[in-house]
Amino acid sequence: MDNNSFSKSDSPIPSTVHSIPDQEMNVDPNFHEIKPHLKQSGPGIASFVISLVSLLGYLVSFMIAATMATSILNEFGEMSSDSSQAFMFLGVAVLALAALNVIGVVLGIIGISLRNRRKVFGVIGTIINGIILLVFMLLIATILVNIGAQ
Repeated sequence: MDNNSFSKSDSPIPSTVHSIPDQEMNVDPNFHEIKPHLKQSGPGIASFVISLVSLLGYLVSFMIAATMATSILNEFGEMSSDSSQAFMFLGVAVLALAALNVIGVVLGIIGISLRNRRKVFGVIGTIINGIILLVFMLLIATILVNIGAQ
């Protein structure tokens, strides 16, 4: 039998497909809809990278400052000049990295607010940069309270 020998009523493929309304079938109307692949947000990725770079920068700067200030007091009980350079380096490095964290928080918020983009890196970058800034502010507040108590 060839396909032309069937009449329209006998054909194996129905000529009209009767559709049942979605409410009767309890089917989500968006189920068959294919969502496009969303790109990552550029500012979110930048925020995440800045958070990782700043964490690494804090670790390296504290290690360098620690090696520079291995002998804070010389044999006469006075502070050596190398230790003041170490404290100056550490202060400048921490301030520069804190400014980098502020930039990371701003980029993370921009990355979160972009539409039709993934927000994972923006959220992670904002959280990490925010925690680092919070710890930095708590450290400064603790130091100021201790100075005021003396």
